[in-house]
Amino acid sequence: MEAAMAADKTLHGVGNLGALLVRAFRWFEEGLATDPDTAHLPRLSGTQFMTLASLDDDGTSIAELARRVGVTRQAMHQQIGEMEKAALVELVGSSTDRRVKLVKLSLLGRTLDQKAAAAIGALEHELAKRIGKAAVADLRANLSADWGLPGKQGQR
Repeated sequence: MEAAMAADKTLHGVGNLGALLVRAFRWFEEGLATDPDTAHLPRLSGTQFMTLASLDDDGTSIAELARRVGVTRQAMHQQIGEMEKAALVELVGSSTDRRVKLVKLSLLGRTLDQKAAAAIGALEHELAKRIGKAAVADLRANLSADWGLPGKQGQR
């Protein structure tokens, strides 16, 4: 097993788990783009997709979204501005801090979220037909596990 994990030490190689996770993410992203129920909705960039997936139901600050998505605050401000123009999100005041604006899904954003969730469910069903229900269940369990912090400080 160790040999298989270390077989390809390149960033783009087929043995790189990170590259495989990105490829799997892109598979779902492409599935959403081609699904008849979601294809007519605004096409999202990878960062926008990750931003929407990182939103809390009651709203999330731009600083927190930037941290979750792994981009700068400035980059997140730009993404939020584009998504606001596309009517996917809205900015609302925080009830606990008047200086903070929270990003929430707009009506169109909630519609997109619901349709995307249904389409992702269909994609998961299709994936289960292709690789097996047990494999999908194992994948979900392993990806849902608490991996700890990255690096040596996160070792258990």
